[in-house]
Formats: sequence, C-alpha cells, structure tokens
Amino acid sequence: MILEYFTKQKNSLVLLFSVVYLLVFTLNAIFAQNYEFLYYTVLIAVLIYIVLVINQRMHFAPFIVINLSLLGFLHLLGGNAYISTIRLYDFYFVPGLVKYDNLIHVYGTFIVTLLLYSMVSVYLDRQVISQRYWVIAVGLVLMAIGVGAVNELVEFFAVVYFGAAEQVGGYFNNSLDLLFNTLGSILACVILYWFREQTSWLHNLNGNLKKNS
Repeated sequence: MILEYFTKQKNSLVLLFSVVYLLVFTLNAIFAQNYEFLYYTVLIAVLIYIVLVINQRMHFAPFIVINLSLLGFLHLLGGNAYISTIRLYDFYFVPGLVKYDNLIHVYGTFIVTLLLYSMVSVYLDRQVISQRYWVIAVGLVLMAIGVGAVNELVEFFAVVYFGAAEQVGGYFNNSLDLLFNTLGSILACVILYWFREQTSWLHNLNGNLKKNS
C-alpha cells in the first residue's frame, strides 16, 4: 500500500521536496544576507516551473524528474554547507584533484543529457537512432555543453552583480567546469548506448525464444 502510494504520488512528492528545500535555503540566504544564493534559489524556482510545464507535455521518466530536483538541492547545499571551515563546494574528495564542485558538474550534465535525449528521441524514428546513434550522441554532448555554458553565464552575472568572484573562481575553474560538464555528458551517452544495446539484445533474445518454442 505504501509503495503504491509513493508510486502514484511521485511527481507531487518531488515537487513538495523541491518547494521545501527552496524555502529553507531562501530563508537561510535572507538571514545570512547571502544574496548570491538568494539569486540562485530564484533561478532554480524558475527552472522547476519550466520543467513542470514541459513535463506536462513530454512526461519525463521519474528518474529524470527526481534527479533534476536532487541536482538543485545539491547545488544549494554546496554553497551553504561547510565541512569544518571549508565550504562544501570547495571540499576535495581527492586532494588537489576532485572536489565536490567537479562531481556536481559531472552529475548535472549527466542528467541534462538524459533529459535532452528524452526530448529529442520522441521526434526520431527508433531505427534512425540505432543507425545514427553516435551522430546523435555528438549532438547531445554539444547541447549539454551549451546548457553548461549558460550555467557559466549565470555564475558570471553572480560575479558581476553580487561580487561572487572568490566563490565562483577564475578562468581555470571555469575551464574545469566545462571539462567536467563534457565528461558527464559523454558518460551519459555511453550509458544510453549500453542500455539501448542491452534492451535490444534482450528483445531479440525473447523474439528468438518465442519462435523456437
């Protein structure tokens, strides 16, 4: 009964989770006078609304909807939570190599690539996708990098209007963000290919078993 309820109400629960964390982080930004992240909470609220509108037509998979909400939460958490005296976004999981910010960029473009594939694939014939998958994959990576570039512009405006240069980082950090965005998108395309090949193999296997039975 409980599992059935959560299955039926999944989108409503995701929306509730999103609204609650936005309210919490908005209040925290107001009390801390952190106008940079107040700016981010407003943008995420707008993005959630846009996703809701598009989802009414596209009906994205629950996995994508849940992870888009989780991405917004992890982004705001990274700028507001601290481990000792280190802001989470600046915390290195592998010293001098991989930090929280890098992982969020990989995760973010991974989910965005899946989202883009969901939006594009409905307009393409399944056979075309199979025959031209790697051409489509290049297009997906370029689109995902474009979305990442928009995110960098958002951060640039935060630097210009809210003096967030120290938090956002310089040119090297910007380039790293674009690199990890690319890696996340490529990873998504590889997994999509593997998933499609696996499902195609299972479909063919089931067809052969039915013919032989």
